[in-house]
Amino acid sequence: MHDHAVIHYGEIGTKGGNRSWFEGRLATNVQRLLAPVAPVKVRRESGRLTFSMEHIPEELREDLLRLIALQPGIAWVAAATRTAPTIEAMAKVTVEAARKGKGTFRITARRTEKTLPFDSMTMMREIGGAVWQATGRTVDLHDPADDFAVEVDGHAGYVHAARFQGPDGLPVGTAGKVVALLSGGIDSPVAAWRVMVRGCDVSCLHLWNRSFSGEGVREKVLDLGRALARHQGRMRLVLIPFEDIQREIVAAAPAELRMLLYRRAMLRVAAEMKRASHATAIVVGDAISQVASQTLENLASVYDAVEPPILGPLHGSIKRDTIDTARRIGTYEISVRPGEDCCGLLVARHPRTITTVAEVREAESKYDLAPLVLAACERREVHDFHPLESGEASAEPAAESPIA
Repeated sequence: MHDHAVIHYGEIGTKGGNRSWFEGRLATNVQRLLAPVAPVKVRRESGRLTFSMEHIPEELREDLLRLIALQPGIAWVAAATRTAPTIEAMAKVTVEAARKGKGTFRITARRTEKTLPFDSMTMMREIGGAVWQATGRTVDLHDPADDFAVEVDGHAGYVHAARFQGPDGLPVGTAGKVVALLSGGIDSPVAAWRVMVRGCDVSCLHLWNRSFSGEGVREKVLDLGRALARHQGRMRLVLIPFEDIQREIVAAAPAELRMLLYRRAMLRVAAEMKRASHATAIVVGDAISQVASQTLENLASVYDAVEPPILGPLHGSIKRDTIDTARRIGTYEISVRPGEDCCGLLVARHPRTITTVAEVREAESKYDLAPLVLAACERREVHDFHPLESGEASAEPAAESPIA
């Protein structure tokens, strides 16, 4: 019955004269997402986006709409039947849908073109009357068995099926590129997702010690990349070996500073990836005072390692809220799988909670990090994920840069 999809946005509608640019980016993102399945053309209409589902197999449509609903910038998406912009045409389709159910119903109507010879109240009254007359079903405005939504502008009417709610926010790609450190824990995937819904195009970086962490952590991080790709439409994940860097730090630095020095080294690798991929910022999953390395003083000592900006979307978050978000976006069950990341390697039982930039710099001066960072980058693994493509799109990028 439903031959089209209707996409509505929220925050994009506040963008005034720039709204069309944001709409265009969202339309492009949806087209790219669906490209492996069907060559859809997303149209910008009055306060919404639409596309025909004629080339999408019926058995795939609901799953694809659920996937579209994950994309940043989308408030909701629904399958719909396109009609002429008349009450008679919309009523005919609504009656056909109402015949397939039973019990009470409600009509929800929206008119976006004020030059039409009827308003929303008239739509609800006349379409509702047609349903009652044809089926005998009665109206319940508060708790109906079926809610039939219709909307119309000067070009077309749409009768919706059930909505799939989206995250709203802004489309990926409207705020530039960022590199997100992905640890394998609960927090970092949520931090990456939070900047996605603010329009950032996220690439993820994981540093791992194969001899300490093993393949279990690697597989967990790959699964997190796949999960995040469902929200962004694609995901590049770079894995870089960290054991040589850690070995150098362990040999040269006091145990109580090792965690901070590990994290400074990770930021230096992320800064190289940022440079190579022409990104603007680095994203971290830190929450203030959650652990010893995340006191304000220690965050200052760690972030000093690289040029700003460093984005911490979870800095003021409560752990419970972060866990709730992780469950909602589908990363929690992956993150809590067994496997410890390399930051737990050979650190003090009671690490320092207050440090200064000067003393951490002094400890770091005992070894030469730059050649170790470059050597690690040369041994990278690059994985490109797309939620509608099987496997990984590439094992190695075709860029000149070592990790772009």
